[in-house]
Amino acid sequence: MSDPNNPNNPNNLNKNVLKNTLLDELDNKQKTPNNQKITQKFKERLDSHPSRQELENFIKKVNDDFHLHNYGSPDVAGWNSFDILKSKTIESADPNKFMDDSIYVQHNEPRPINTRSKYLHTFDNTSIYNPVYNTQINFGTFSPFDNTKQNIVEKKKVNVDMEINNVTDLLKMLEDYPLDDNIEYNINMKALHNIHVPLLELNNMIGMADMKNNIVDQIIYFIQDLHKSSDKTCCDFMHTVIYGPPGTGKTEVAKIMGNIFSKLGILKKGTFKKVTRSDLVAGFLGQTATKTRDVINECLDGVLFIDEAYALGNTEKRDSFSKECIDTLCEALSNHKENLMVIIAGYEEELKECFFSYNQGLDSRFTWRFKTDDYKGEELCKIFFKKVHDINWSIADTSKINGEWFEKKIVYFKFFGRDIETLLAKTKIAHSRRIFCKLPDEKTKITLKDLEKGFELYIKNDEVKNRKESESRANSIKLMYV
Repeated sequence: MSDPNNPNNPNNLNKNVLKNTLLDELDNKQKTPNNQKITQKFKERLDSHPSRQELENFIKKVNDDFHLHNYGSPDVAGWNSFDILKSKTIESADPNKFMDDSIYVQHNEPRPINTRSKYLHTFDNTSIYNPVYNTQINFGTFSPFDNTKQNIVEKKKVNVDMEINNVTDLLKMLEDYPLDDNIEYNINMKALHNIHVPLLELNNMIGMADMKNNIVDQIIYFIQDLHKSSDKTCCDFMHTVIYGPPGTGKTEVAKIMGNIFSKLGILKKGTFKKVTRSDLVAGFLGQTATKTRDVINECLDGVLFIDEAYALGNTEKRDSFSKECIDTLCEALSNHKENLMVIIAGYEEELKECFFSYNQGLDSRFTWRFKTDDYKGEELCKIFFKKVHDINWSIADTSKINGEWFEKKIVYFKFFGRDIETLLAKTKIAHSRRIFCKLPDEKTKITLKDLEKGFELYIKNDEVKNRKESESRANSIKLMYV
């Protein structure tokens, strides 16, 4: 709390300057903020109200009270008692409540007229007629007795002119244009900086260049509020489909997308719930709708991720439980489009036959559709190296364990990342046998021999072993119709 009697306190107002400022304005020695002199008629009206002595006493009272109520606090930074008096709202009879003008300053808009109090109030509710009741406040100019030096500084305007084609371009923009309270950009730079971390996570994912670029389109669309109508209500869906086989990082991408929409402030909670058919479908008719609705309510203001969503239905469409679940979900997609993001994932054809065909309204509600790319040998090698690094192991033969090795065996990795996880598990088993009687410094260092032995264990699974034969048979059938 400031001491009104301490002349060395920088927060103290200069009472003489305050008094003279208001009295000079009454005497028409100053111009009003809109650069129009107070008219003679207005001056006569002022003269018919409080006397100069009344004003002096009132100013002194306000000046002292202002100090005693924590002048210099963040709530009134850059303001003095005279500014506070001029901005007092008509609607508020409480002398401690003043109109928040920050919204007008922020948008560079004129403050609505006739919003000042017709009467001035001190903190003990002493009141007199407000002599500047009908004049506007100039927010860019502050009185000379503001000793806090916390004036509003006009922001520097910076026009960002960059072509954005991918995630790397967005990250380059964030690097070139740092967040600065004194700079006003022509785009929502604060929102972009809020999603810096999930953008890095997305960019660091191996492969999937096309899908990353499509997600950039989604980010740019929503960050500009183009999904909202003129009355600021949501008019577009954010529901998304990710096509692709298991092991292509769909779940990880869905989590990153949910994090992005949360940090943009579109999804308030940022919750992420992954479900399958068993989480939505109950054992009796009528219970499925309730069970599905309960799951949806848990996910409001967050993401509901349904992996392998084609499992909700079947090609014959004879499953009443599936129809009940999908119809309930379809209804929620529209009812909660402002605060719910549903992401479904799975094979494209299966989703078309066993999900979208159940309800004609589903197709139009999933506006955003992304497709994962099949991994090449070089990308599978990077995934293998990443998984080894994640468990704090290392690769001894980096020159021999390379993309070419994985490319030669790529037919056995049709589930991509999921299969690489299994291959690593088998490789660790082979490694454990090799180093059983070796020195400790050889532990957790994978060699080409470990990988080759691990691969032998991996293809002992009949399903994996038959993949090459199945691929050859499928290619032969294709050649018959060429």
